[in-house]
Amino acid sequence: MNEFRYFMPSEVVFQPHGFDALAKRCAPLGKAPLVVTGRHSARRTGLLERIDAQFPGAAVFDAVEENPATQTCERGAEFCRERGCDYVIALGGGSPIDAAKAIAVLARNPGRCRDYFGANKYPEPNLPIVAVPTTAGTGSEVTPYAVIVDSEANSKRTISGKSLFPVLAFLDPALTLSLPREVTVNTGLDALSQAMEGLVSRTSTPVGDALALDACRRIRKWLPHCAQDGGDLEARGEMLYASMLAGCVIAQAGTTLVHGMGYYYTVKFGVAHGRANALLLTPLFQHNARHETAKVAAIAEILGRPAPPEPDAVARNIALGIHGILSELGVSPAARDAGVPQTPLAGYAEEVAADPYRFRNQPGELEPDDLKRFYQQSYDGVIA
Repeated sequence: MNEFRYFMPSEVVFQPHGFDALAKRCAPLGKAPLVVTGRHSARRTGLLERIDAQFPGAAVFDAVEENPATQTCERGAEFCRERGCDYVIALGGGSPIDAAKAIAVLARNPGRCRDYFGANKYPEPNLPIVAVPTTAGTGSEVTPYAVIVDSEANSKRTISGKSLFPVLAFLDPALTLSLPREVTVNTGLDALSQAMEGLVSRTSTPVGDALALDACRRIRKWLPHCAQDGGDLEARGEMLYASMLAGCVIAQAGTTLVHGMGYYYTVKFGVAHGRANALLLTPLFQHNARHETAKVAAIAEILGRPAPPEPDAVARNIALGIHGILSELGVSPAARDAGVPQTPLAGYAEEVAADPYRFRNQPGELEPDDLKRFYQQSYDGVIA
């Protein structure tokens, strides 16, 4: 067993129908919260009214878009300072939670959001963060990362630091009951991708590996249930828990080239983040099967495709397993069906290949031609 560290400071509270007890949990943190949420869903579902009932007069910043931008975070931080807020409550999916983390940094530190891209770049500690996820996908409620779109460069960048772990992750699966089917599927695929990537990451840990396999099992069983019956609270609870597990995994192990390549689909063509990842799982995990054969074989078995321990057999069966769950969810494995054009893919492969950071956790050695082949396979939606 290799040497490793595992650091998870977030308190996790799992409480079905427990949202109205949030204020009691937050009382030790301060008296003036800033609530950070998206533009529509929290208001439409009545969550903002329930927040106001628990936190009378709380400042609300409900301007976060899907894939939050640096300018949005800067506006949120200015509003936070103006209102004298002393902690931040993130309410929503991964986008509001990531934006809340960036706002918590900028509220205490001068300058622009892009000044703090990287690890531990902010000199003053951020405001405490409470995360209340309303989707089962990113696991951002238990990670030290804020993924933000750099408005100037039109690229996704990350702010990270130990203090960005939310002090409280409050999980109420009842908050996910109103999710549309498409969002349920896309966010669930994001959780699956993170668990799979974290398992094969070069910086994986034995603790994280156990959590990753558990997350994969739960997602394989319960995501199709959620897609079929969005009102099934048991299925919603299992998915919210599995998403949190996947977040715990990548908090230690990070993500791999699936995320590094998939972000082009999202930023350039508006493909939902989780679906973008799913479209690259097949080519990347066929590659991973030849470098982390036993781990990929364990995932293939969970996906219903047990294989002999030979790399080629595992590569074939992991692809069949991925295509199987996508088919069950009604998701085409072909990026072209998601609106991705073929022409720019070779250029994206060259850009990815030129950025060593994207390969920090990726097993195996890869050349630009390999990345071009992965993109082409993803575009076609085929098994190699």
